[in-house]
This record gives sequence, C-alpha cells and structure tokens, in this order.
Amino acid sequence: MSPRAEPAPRRIAILGNPNAGKSTLFNALTGLRQKVGNYPGVTVEKKTGFCDLPSGRRAEVIDLPGSYSLQPASPDEMIVRDVLLGLQSDTPPPDLIVFVVDATNLDRHLYLALQVIELGRPLLLVLNMMDLAHARGQRMDERALERALGVPVVGISAAKGDGIAQLRELMDRDVEPSTRHFRQFPPYLQRVLDRLEHRLPRHATLPDRARHDLAVAMLLDNGEDDALASHVPPEALDDARTVARRLDEMSPGWRADDVAGRYEEISALLAESVVAPGERGDRRRDAIDRVLTHRVHGPLIFVVLMGAVFQSVFAWSLPAMNLIDLAVTRIGTIVGHAMPDGALRSLLVDGVIAGVGTTLTFVPQIAILFFFLCVLEDSGYMARAAFIMDRVMGKVGLSGRSFIPLMSSFACAIPGIMATRSIDNRRDRFTTIMIAPFMSCSARLPVYALLIGAFVPNRWVGFVTLPGITLFAMYFLGIVAAVVIAFALKRTVLRGGRPLYVMELPPYRMPSWRSVLITVRERSLLFLQKAGTVILAISVVLWFLASYPKGGEAVRALELQRAVAVVSGDSVQAHTLERQIAGAALEHSFAGQAGRFIEPSIAPLGFDWRIGIGLITSLAAREVMVSTMATVFNLGNVDNNVQPLRQSLRVATDARTGARAYTPLAGVSLMVFYVLACQCMSTLAVVRRETNSWRWPIFMLVMMNALAWLASFAVFQGGKLLGFGA
Repeated sequence: MSPRAEPAPRRIAILGNPNAGKSTLFNALTGLRQKVGNYPGVTVEKKTGFCDLPSGRRAEVIDLPGSYSLQPASPDEMIVRDVLLGLQSDTPPPDLIVFVVDATNLDRHLYLALQVIELGRPLLLVLNMMDLAHARGQRMDERALERALGVPVVGISAAKGDGIAQLRELMDRDVEPSTRHFRQFPPYLQRVLDRLEHRLPRHATLPDRARHDLAVAMLLDNGEDDALASHVPPEALDDARTVARRLDEMSPGWRADDVAGRYEEISALLAESVVAPGERGDRRRDAIDRVLTHRVHGPLIFVVLMGAVFQSVFAWSLPAMNLIDLAVTRIGTIVGHAMPDGALRSLLVDGVIAGVGTTLTFVPQIAILFFFLCVLEDSGYMARAAFIMDRVMGKVGLSGRSFIPLMSSFACAIPGIMATRSIDNRRDRFTTIMIAPFMSCSARLPVYALLIGAFVPNRWVGFVTLPGITLFAMYFLGIVAAVVIAFALKRTVLRGGRPLYVMELPPYRMPSWRSVLITVRERSLLFLQKAGTVILAISVVLWFLASYPKGGEAVRALELQRAVAVVSGDSVQAHTLERQIAGAALEHSFAGQAGRFIEPSIAPLGFDWRIGIGLITSLAAREVMVSTMATVFNLGNVDNNVQPLRQSLRVATDARTGARAYTPLAGVSLMVFYVLACQCMSTLAVVRRETNSWRWPIFMLVMMNALAWLASFAVFQGGKLLGFGA
C-alpha cells in the first residue's frame, strides 16, 4: 500500500499598502522558513515562506510588494496585479488573500482593499496596529465592517504577536469570496468597459469579475504598462487607448472620478464601523513630529543620529571582528601545519582561508548596520527623515520620494535602484538612479573598516573616536557627491523642475524585534552567500593569477641567497629574504603584471601595483578588495604565523626603495576612491535593465571613476603639499 501523498500547501498572498506592516506579519507567520528571489524577467523581489496551520496543513505564504492600486504605476504594482489576476506565469493565483491595513489609517488603506474584494477571490481583511488605534481612542466595530465588506475581518498587532493565533485559524478555513461590487461607473463609461471586456481572451484562472479590472487597467494605461501587452490582444489595447484619448478630450476629469467615488464609499463604510475616533495619539504624534521634523532641529537630529549609528557600527563590532580574525588565523595555521608544502597547501591557506576568512571578519559590522536601518524603518522615523530631506533635496531639483531609494542604497545600490520605480517622473527617476551608487553600500564597509583599522589611530575626540569620525566622513562624502551630481544632472542632461511630493507619515511604533532580527539574519546570510560563492571563486582565481607563472631570474637568485642563509643559520636574513621572494614572485605573476600595467595611472593617487590588483578585482564586487589584499600579503608566508591584514598594510614596504609603501594619507586617498568609484558590475547590469539602455550605465561608469580619480588625486597631492605625506 503506497503512502498517502501530502496535500499541496495552501497558497496565501499577503497584500497591502506600504507601511501597513506586511513584512512584520510575514515574518511572524513564517519565521526563518523564508526564501528570497526575483520574479522572472524583472528585478522585483519575490519573497516566500512557509507556515503551519492549526489543522496541520502547510501554507506557502507570498509577501507581495506594497501597492496602492490595481491600476499599476510601477513594476511592483504590475506584479501584484498580475499575481492576483492569475497572469503571472510562475505564480498561480492565491487560494487566499490576506489583506493587511493600518487600523490607524483605514480611509487610505481601504482604497486598494475595495478593488481587491471586487476581484471575487477569497480574502481576509487584517486590521493591523490595533494597539495603536486603541491608544488613540479609536474603536472599530469589526462585525459591522465584515457585513459592509462581505469578508472576514480580524484585528491584530503583528509587532506584538497579538491576534496571530486567531488569524492562523481563519487562514485555515475555506473563505467564501465576497460578492460585493462597490463602485458603479457612469453609464457611458460602463458601456466602454463592457466593450473592452468582450475583446479580452478567456483565461482559466481569470474570474469573470476580474476581467472588469483588466478592462479598467487597459483604459487607464498610459503606455507604460508593458505587462498588458503579453495578456491583451494588440487590437484590444489599441482600441482602449483610442477610447481613453477621446475621453480625455470630452471629459478631462474622468480618470479622477473613479478615485473620488472610491473614497466616498470608504467614508460611508467607516461612518458605520469606526466608533469614536480619538485624538490622543494624534496629539502625541504631532508633538513628537514638531521636534523631529522641525526645519532646524530635524536635520541636526538626523545628522547626530546617523553619526551615532556609524560610531556604533565601528565600536560595537570590534570584539566580534577580533574573535573571527583570531579564528581565521588559527585555522590557517592548523591547516598549514597539517599539510605538506606545495600548491594545494598554498591554495587552501593563502587563497581560500586568507581570502574568504578575512572577508568574514566584517560580518559583525554589516549585521549591526542592518540592525539600525531596520529599527529606524520599523519605528516610523525613516519616513520623517524623508520629509526632512525633502527640503534639502528640493535644492537640487529632487523630492523626498528619492530619499527612500537612496537610503536603501546604503545597504546595497541594487535594491536602491530598483526602489526608484516608485518615482513617477522619468527625469527624477534617472537622476536618482545615477546618484544611488554614491551612497556607501555595505560592500564598501569592509574596505573602510580595513583601511581605518590600518591607518587611523583609535583616539577619542570628545564623545566619539577618530575611527568613528572617519567612517562617518566617508558616508557623508558620498552624500555630498550625490547632491552635487544630482544638481548638475537636473540642470543639464536631465533638466526638469522640482516635483511635488505628498507623503503620509506612518504612526510611531515599537519595532518588531523578531522581524528586525530576521531581516538582519537574511542580509547577513546574503553576504555570507556571496563570500561562499563570488568571493571564494575570485579568491581561487586570484591565487592562481598571483602564484603563476613561477620563477623568474630575480626569484631564483633570492632563493639561492635564502638557502645559503638557512645553511649558515642566519634566521633573520632567511626571513627577510623569504619576504623578498614572496614579493618578487607576486610581481612576476599574472596579477602582478596587471597591477604593474595600471600602476602609472594610479601612482599619483598614492597607490602601487598591489593596490592596483585590488582595484581590478573590485570590479566584480567591492568587498573583494579585502580578500585580494589578504591573498596578496599572505603569499609566501610559509610558516603561517600570519599577521592581521591591517598590520601587513602598515608595515608594507616598496621592494625597490625599502620605503614605507602606504602612508595614512594614501589610506585616506584610497577610501575616497572607493567612496566615489563605480566598481560593481552587478549595479551596472541593473542600471541597464532599469533604464533599458546601455548609455546610462556607461555614463555612470565613466563619470564616477573619473570623479574618483580626480578626488583621490586632490586628496593625496594636496595632502603632500600640506605636509601630511609622511
């Protein structure tokens, strides 16, 4: 008798507006059982996880991107529309939609909810942040709201875990779709929509009621909804656009009529279900906002807060970094002593362990940075920061809408560039894309930490340390560069006025520490994954390039001298010659030849051919610079009594002159170069995809690297003139 097959997991989609608490609820339901990918053909993130329902059945949970409407204005909203309508090829339509709304902002969040209810799919309405609503004196009649909407309603607080058990029980039930249809279009418009519906092909997964929404999407399309072309016959789409143009001529306000009608319906619904809306919470929030968003106090608080974050990133991570560094050194020593001398031993010790292991020491800093960013986002402060920065960004022709993509770029430029899809104006979007890589991403952090640890003394200056000040200065330099470039672009190739920015400030709330820790874990694992794949591969390739070809007359002469020193018992001379052999062998290798080739162009910046090798490998990923230097400086160190990389940089000498190779001024020059240079091929690939042109990534590459060279030249040569070159 064959075992019974496990029932297929129930497909549940979590949907809602941005800042509704979707991700917090997703983390509360799925915990660590998550995976992150992309929808095929686009850079929109696809986040899925699994949770167990009370009956024992498993559910596959999809965290859909935040959306405001089923008439999409961005690729994220297009994905949401296509998933709900069953038009996304890799994602079957959900068995149940869990729609999350902010209970303190029902009037805004119910706009999309009404649209989704009309699709005729099973749906649960989740009133999140009920604790905050109650604190404001607001009371909801959930049963009255259920009757009005025709769907089950449950109140929760995802951050605190309140109501999650009840929600799981509802998710386990068979929910009947609502039959309500809230919005009645004017007769002339309804006739147009009926005609367009008849032109649509039949889809097995597309309910008849959802065909209406697809017809509305066709009518409202402004030519930017590329996904429609794959689902709708071209002649039907052309017909819809012709009709839309005629309606624009006959009744210019027809597009706004639907929006106004929706909000009238929402007001009527809330009048029956929301009891005694209070103002206590509003008064408290307004009082805090008067301080945090003040024209003078707000920016100062923001700068102090960011300075404290960067000081903490550097200071709090040191104990963990030292432990990891000690462990990596110990592992290298053990492996080196356990294996016979040869190529395999060198590959493992000098290539894999030195390259990847050194990169791992920076995981604590990355984790701490993501921790603070998540806390600021979940607490509601990040939206206030966007409001504050709107005034600043207005000076260069941008709005606060560009702030969130730029803030996301501090983690990684790729999601930051992807986040620009929320910017409607094409010129503003492209300007934001061009300046996003100037934000110091987490890949730059290991480089900063290495160079600061090597060349910046750990001295206190008032209430902060000099390394903390230096780290903050690097991040601040990137921001200043972004502002200058944005100012120039908005007055030249991307000329345009300042857009109007209207935003909704979310309520203040305690972060969900579970959600924060899951996000930190997720991002740290992504970095570790990169260390275990990209960095490992590059470390192996670099080891080969730095180890071969062997020999050369200079190397053989030094080896002969070392043999004589060993025989004569002169250990000091033997050790000195050993280091000279390693340097000569590296210089003779393929990597050394490449570094020598570009050395004339980087020497004015204070860099030698060894730094040149790091600059070349950084084109794959910036953090590879650290593993590159580890590999470069560990080659030939046969006794495996490896010094930390920071110490190696401090004591490195020029083989030709015997002088110190890198001064603190050269270290600062190198950090400035990494702040401004474009060194990530993945970023360029995403820019190509988002702009649909090679012109913009090529422009970015040339512009950023030219600026980096000029700035580093000014720092190094100017510093030497001022007497800081020693």
